[in-house]
Amino acid sequence: MAVASVTAVLAVVVALVAVKLTSAPARLVASESPASSVVVRQVTTVPAAVLTRVSPGQEITPLLAVKTSGPPLRIGGKPAIVFVSEESCPFCAAERWSLAVALSHFGIWSNLGTTTSSATDVYPDTATLSFRTAHYQSTKLTLRTTELTDNAGHPLQAETPLDNSLIGTFDVPPYVNSADQSGAVPFLDIANRYVLAGAQYDPQVLAGLSAAQIAGQLSNPASPVAVAIDGSAQVIVAAINQVLRDQAGPPATAGSGG
Repeated sequence: MAVASVTAVLAVVVALVAVKLTSAPARLVASESPASSVVVRQVTTVPAAVLTRVSPGQEITPLLAVKTSGPPLRIGGKPAIVFVSEESCPFCAAERWSLAVALSHFGIWSNLGTTTSSATDVYPDTATLSFRTAHYQSTKLTLRTTELTDNAGHPLQAETPLDNSLIGTFDVPPYVNSADQSGAVPFLDIANRYVLAGAQYDPQVLAGLSAAQIAGQLSNPASPVAVAIDGSAQVIVAAINQVLRDQAGPPATAGSGG
């Protein structure tokens, strides 16, 4: 009986250890879900008047004009926007909101997802959108996005040759502060005219908020969330508008016709 009792206790211990070993990595399981129709509507219908009324917060990473000359980046005959990020990255999580708001003023989003940044990184579990299955239609722009990892850090979408070329050209000094920061994400390229290597605002402003709570504040220019997201979106919109104006060329003058 004593032997049987010891065997039973060992079996329980082994079972508990097995549960511990199998349940411990659960926090590292990736998660994503389709964005609700309410979140999508609130993100994609922020009025232009709200963007212009927002007083931009403290910018931590600026959108920079490209210093080298060359033709604008086009895909399909339209100025191209390229965004490379990781779902696990909290700074990517922050910038994704602003990019989604900005691009909604030039086209239509569909299949947006929602997720959170890594639970083990700084600014853990920052609620955000995901572009991994998103589609974007625009008569003015072409968008290319790459989500390199899911929010648990697992490889997701491979870096494209275009991503690699742009990051090697513009995600390096002088567009980042030092060589150690080269290749960091998020990385945004607006037609090879403007680049961003980092988030424009501090993800701390989103701490503890769900995607629904963040989206619900976007049309309130007095909200700190709107100040951060909409203020950054306004910067992106202005850059895209400049690219589109440059593409159109100077206005025709009287008597210049054939």
